[in-house]
Amino acid sequence: ETAVGNPTFEAARKKYGLTKEMKNGAILHAWMWSFNTITEHMDEIAEAGYTSIQTEPMSKIKEVAANGKKFTENWYYVYQPANTSIGNFVVGSEDDLKEMTATAHKYGVRVIVDVVANHFTSDWSAIDSDWQNKDYFHSRSNCGGNDGDQINYSSRRDVTQCHLLGLWDLNTQNQYVADRMQDFLKTAVADGVDGFRFDAAKHVELPTEVFDNKTSNYWNTILNNGSQFQYGEVLQGDSGLDYKAYADLFANNSSDGGGNTASNYGKSVRAAISSGNLSTKMVQNIDTGGAKEDQLVTWVESHDNYANGDKESTYLTNDQIRFGWAVVGARAGGAPLFFNRPKASGGNQPQFAEASQLGDAGDDMWKDTAVAAVNHFHNAMDGEAEYLRNCGSEQNNNSCLMVERYKTDNNAGNDGVSIANMGGDQNLAGTPTKLDDGTYTCLLYTSDA
Repeated sequence: ETAVGNPTFEAARKKYGLTKEMKNGAILHAWMWSFNTITEHMDEIAEAGYTSIQTEPMSKIKEVAANGKKFTENWYYVYQPANTSIGNFVVGSEDDLKEMTATAHKYGVRVIVDVVANHFTSDWSAIDSDWQNKDYFHSRSNCGGNDGDQINYSSRRDVTQCHLLGLWDLNTQNQYVADRMQDFLKTAVADGVDGFRFDAAKHVELPTEVFDNKTSNYWNTILNNGSQFQYGEVLQGDSGLDYKAYADLFANNSSDGGGNTASNYGKSVRAAISSGNLSTKMVQNIDTGGAKEDQLVTWVESHDNYANGDKESTYLTNDQIRFGWAVVGARAGGAPLFFNRPKASGGNQPQFAEASQLGDAGDDMWKDTAVAAVNHFHNAMDGEAEYLRNCGSEQNNNSCLMVERYKTDNNAGNDGVSIANMGGDQNLAGTPTKLDDGTYTCLLYTSDA
């Protein structure tokens, strides 16, 4: 049952003040939560102001029994499909998925499922027998390295035709493979899923790219699945990557828009909050890669930034995440995604404290009062203009940033400002503003540092 237009869904969405369009609302990345865990927390998710919830990949996956459900050296198997059927030992069953989407829609929340459509597991013996056909995968001998896994990131052929990290790369030029992947996604939509996030999207060629004299109808096929919102993990930085083309592809094939991950903006925000320098020069410009701002999914950190071996964002403290969210979550551009870390992990604690397991909810930061307040601000300001300035009459206080959202109509009731202050006490008297004159309610959250 689709959410949009359903009276029960719309009444709940309005009750919790969630945005009408998925592309404009905050997303909770319930990283490694099971479908049942998400269902149990649905009331809190709606109350915390998340328009959408993003789950883990739902396909059957390689399971290393000896590892159980611990995070360390184990979480990434969730991104290693063994077939295209719904259900695995981390997220649960297809029935659990149906119950979760039905519950989400009762609360006015929509569901985005992560999909690994580029590759299967690297372990051939773990792949289901009905997928064990070498024609369904790119040749191991068409790229360098022991396993066809040597990728020169300035070569689009390598990026799209080789075996990322040795994982079996799906033959995305094969129409049978595309049709099976499309069936998988259509089944999920029939089960109530509202949108998809595509892992490693830049590793699947665009419909305009021809390699080894072969064209690809893969994206055109699989994105035609009836969902509202679809976006790709398209990490910026490769020469030759047509970032805008991917954003347009996802947006044009979804009824409610879509696009790409804004990975460079996350880097800018992390640099700003880790140095305590919130100067507008640091955080103003979102690197859109030529895409539109409403085609972006923005974040302070992603699961890769947090969980990979290079620990790119693992060091961030809860306070720094709050400040980052007060910037990213308050802005007009993009759908901000909040990544839920494992319990008691990150910052000054271990990367994986193993205080929670795969399938469990992580730490409570996703419903932190400051984080939820930013979500509510984001929702209330949906469609409003924005202006970023530093605090004070001279606007030169780089430790304090104001994200103003406003409509110039002499009505203070639809204007507001999110202030991230990483410095000492601020006197805001005399600071210029785009906001209409009037009385504003202050929701103040102070650091727990």
